[in-house]
Parts: sequence; C-alpha cells; structure tokens
Amino acid sequence: MGSLGFWEIVGLAVIALFVFGPERLPGMARSAGRTIAAIRREANKTLGELKDAVDLDDDIAEVARDARELRTSLKDVRRTALSTVMGPVDEVRGELAGVRSQVEGKPQSGPGMADLTPTPAGAVPGDAPFDPDAT
Repeated sequence: MGSLGFWEIVGLAVIALFVFGPERLPGMARSAGRTIAAIRREANKTLGELKDAVDLDDDIAEVARDARELRTSLKDVRRTALSTVMGPVDEVRGELAGVRSQVEGKPQSGPGMADLTPTPAGAVPGDAPFDPDAT
C-alpha cells in the first residue's frame, strides 16, 4: 500500500464532499482529526512504554553482568582465603605425621622414603648385608 499524494487527497475530499454534503463535512473532518490525534497520542505513549521496557532490559542485563563479575571475584577471594588458611594447616599436619611416625617407629612417608622401607626380613634396601647369626 503506497502513500497518498496531493491529488489523491484532493480526489478523496471531493468524493467526501459529494457523499456527506457541505453541512456535515466540517464536523466529520473535525471528528476525524480528533480521532487521528488520539491514535497518535496512544501510539506515542505505547512507543514510550516500549522504550522504557528496552531500557529496563538493558538495566537488568547490566545487573546480571555485575552479579557474574561479583561471583567470580568472590570465588577468587574464597580460593585465596582457603590457601592462606589451609597452607599452614597442611604444613602442621605434615609435621605431625612426621613426629607420629618417629614416635611409632615407622619410617616417614614421602618422596624417596620408599627406598628406606624395611623388607620382610628386616633389612633396609641399600644397607650393607647383615647376618644376625654371625655375631
């Protein structure tokens, strides 16, 4: 559907003049003008509400983005706090395990300690041969 040009509007005015007559035509034009103005007002109002809704969606998206960033930074803080607190706790646990193994007479476990584990005969691998019957 195309737009109305000047001559189309003139043609419609002439037809309206013949159909409604010169007495009723000014009142109908006034009524049509008011109706068109009311439609424009409602359209502008609706358009304004839609723009506000879009701005609200932008605000919601910004809040969601900020919440994700905050969640990430809180995870980093939690990770840092755990490593700060648990690092010394793990060191103390390791030292206690070493003391416990010394008290119980068991060799301490750790890197290189498997070589010092006694065999079922009681010998520690890497030691000089020992014969208990020879002494």
